[in-house]
Amino acid sequence: MSHITATFPTRASAEIALHSLETAGVREDQVSLVVTEETRGNHFQIEEKSRADEGAAAGATFGGIVGAILGSVLAAGTIAIPGLNLIVVGSLASSLAGLGAGAATGGLLGALVGAGIPAHEAALYENDLKQGNILLAVKPDTDDQKSRVKNILTDNHALNVTTM
Repeated sequence: MSHITATFPTRASAEIALHSLETAGVREDQVSLVVTEETRGNHFQIEEKSRADEGAAAGATFGGIVGAILGSVLAAGTIAIPGLNLIVVGSLASSLAGLGAGAATGGLLGALVGAGIPAHEAALYENDLKQGNILLAVKPDTDDQKSRVKNILTDNHALNVTTM
């Protein structure tokens, strides 16, 4: 089953959507989050030095999917994609990380397309990410869950909700 992707302008709006997804039965392993290094610093107030303990504490505070995903963004162990200035948490991490140096050559747009996002959508997401938005991707298990996820994202004022 394909991913449903959307962007959020703030951490708070992404958190609300994550809470709603969890309530609807979406699991942590179905959710990915992508931000730029700059956005991580701005929205999550992280400096470049290691803050794994703070990330773990934040994750414990939130609990559930929100804690796991946001705690991972805060943790030093989050996957950073060299040359792309991206932080990736979740199932898209392996797709984007696997692109390696080739993605750095092709830039952010090339990395998103390489991860399976259609070119026209990847261009929107590239622009959104560069503007400091947070990209959230959910891989639903069933058509019913796919419909619920899309509705949840739309209801929570996500930008550029797309099924890929």
